[in-house]
Parts: sequence; C-alpha cells; structure tokens
Amino acid sequence: MTETEGVPVGGELTALVLGVGGNVSQGILKALELCEPRPRVVAACVTPESAGLYTADRSHVSPYASDPGFAGWLTEVCRSEGVDVVMSGAEPVLDALSGLAAELRKQAGATAIVSSPETLRVGRDKLRTTEWLDANGFNAPATVDAEDADAVERLASELGMPLIAKPRFGKGAQGVVEVSSQRDLDWVAGRDDYVVQQLLGDEGSEYTVGCFGDSTGQVRGSMAMRRVLQQGTTVFAEAGDFPEVRAEAERIAGSLRPLGPCNVQLRLDGGRPVCFEINVRFSGTTPIRARLGFNEVSETIRHYVLGEPAREMPRVTSGIAVRYWNELYLDGDAFRSLAAAGRLDEPAAHSMLVEDYGVRS
Repeated sequence: MTETEGVPVGGELTALVLGVGGNVSQGILKALELCEPRPRVVAACVTPESAGLYTADRSHVSPYASDPGFAGWLTEVCRSEGVDVVMSGAEPVLDALSGLAAELRKQAGATAIVSSPETLRVGRDKLRTTEWLDANGFNAPATVDAEDADAVERLASELGMPLIAKPRFGKGAQGVVEVSSQRDLDWVAGRDDYVVQQLLGDEGSEYTVGCFGDSTGQVRGSMAMRRVLQQGTTVFAEAGDFPEVRAEAERIAGSLRPLGPCNVQLRLDGGRPVCFEINVRFSGTTPIRARLGFNEVSETIRHYVLGEPAREMPRVTSGIAVRYWNELYLDGDAFRSLAAAGRLDEPAAHSMLVEDYGVRS
C-alpha cells in the first residue's frame, strides 16, 4: 500500500476534538493529520490521562458533557482558541453538542459536526434503530424490547436459539450476550434496558461502511470493509467493492440524512445484507478509511465548514489494516502541568516517545 496524499482543506483552520481518550476521537485526530494543510488541532478530554491530549497543538481538560458548566466552557474555549470546527466520537458529547450547535455557532462562530437530536436517537437506541429500518423498508434483524417478556419468549419460539441480547443504549460489545439456553432467556426477559435480537449470519460476514452525506442529504460516497471484531473494536479490516453491502448502506444513509458522516454496520444473512447498527457519527474505522484514501473528516470540513460544493468522494476498494496496541511515553512535567492547570500549550514540545514497534526503515 502506498501512503495517500493529504487532502487539502485550505486556509488557516482550527479544529477542536472532544473526548480524545476514546478511540473514535483519536481516529478523528489521525484523519486530521492527513489533511493538507493540516489544521491547527486543539484536543480536550475529561482527564489528563487521555493519550490524545499529548498529540495536539494545545490541550484542555474539559468538564463532562453532562456537567452544567460544559456549555459555557465549550463556548469560551472556542472563542479563546479561534475554533472553526468542533468534532467528537464520544456519544455523550455528541448528544450535548446536538442541542448546543446553533448557539455555539452564534456565540463563537464554530461549526459543530453533529446531526439533529432526532437523527442521533435513531442510531443510539437499538430498538429504535430496527423500528426505523423496518418503517423505511430496509432489511433489519427481528428485534423485541426485552422488557416485554412475552415478546422475548415468542421470538425464541419463532427463531430458536441462539439469539443476541444487547443494551438498548450500549456501545461496542459492552453488555452483549449470546442467548443460547432457557436460563439465558430467563435472565434477559423483563429487563427494561435491553433488546433481544435475531442472530445474523456469522462473524466472517460482518461489514462496516462509512458514508458521507452532503447538506442536501445526498450520499457523496461510501467505503465498505469486511471486518473482524475483538471486544467490540475492529482489529482487522479489508476494503473491497462489496456492491450489495455498499448499496444497502448508501440507501440507509440517504434516507436517514445525517449531517456528514454516518457508519452503517451489516452482516450477510441468507445472502442479503442486513443492517444491525447505525452510528450517526464518525466511527472507529475512520482513520483506516482516511489512510486508504477516503477521508470523511477532510470532506466534512471542506463542505460544512469552508462551504465548498460537495463532491463525489474517491471509490476505494482495496487495502488491509490490522490493529495492535501501542504506547506513548510522556514527560512527567507535562502530565502534571496539564493536570494542575487544565491546559497544556504545545504538547509536542515536551519530550515524548511513541513506541515504534513494527516500523521498518
């Protein structure tokens, strides 16, 4: 694979990325590095222990998105840092941003990349996701609210086991269990925070598709990857054409009409692509797509922040990525300064070491 060229975003621009302790926001940081020219990057997170804080041009310790002071803090940081665009992969942050976006633009001139609260809820609530898919004519797994014990029993009777139980508002693989016995069924039936769902296909037929939609709701491109998960995180991704998978994902994104990025997750079941999850945001595989030539972060900035006409994104159908753990070693003084002051200027100026395991010159 040859390294892709940076994608111009043009002009001086400052991007604020929130929640950089999480892998999705760290992926946004990686995609920003591939923009040409690279924007000035301000990073924020609730704890100085977050790795993403030490890779930006300036860092801040932020309040939690649920904190009453979050809105005021965000407006002040956007003003003082001259922020043009605010992005995050943390769902609680996006929930807060969605309600603050209009006022933030008015008070600080910053554009928050986030869909409406109604659109976010379609993706956040697993029960609502399948209801929305059904209502709009898309393939969806049979799903019931676990609180309705009778419905759970009927589903098991109709489909047999195993089934899948998952939190209605969960993320990754947190709380996901396979229901393969009556004991499992008894455990989940009647719970008010779970859904029980048809088990689709197999692990070898799972796909993640990143879609980019413009301000008219038109999908301007997508990139599909077959993937392997480990504890809810993609650890192997192989890009391909996958025309039926990609077409279904584009139809879903085109109907949902998110602001910019949308990630659709599907499995093949009986030869047909079936969506089981929609992330109305940048996803954990955003940096992989960006490195392979499909940079949703750059295109979002071009269109929604700089006001450039939307264009068709590149069609990328090859490339393989394998993930592994890595370490970043910090200057203790930098860590203590950020913890004490809540802000760190020029984190890169402090002595740091990124483990270069696997790098061959």
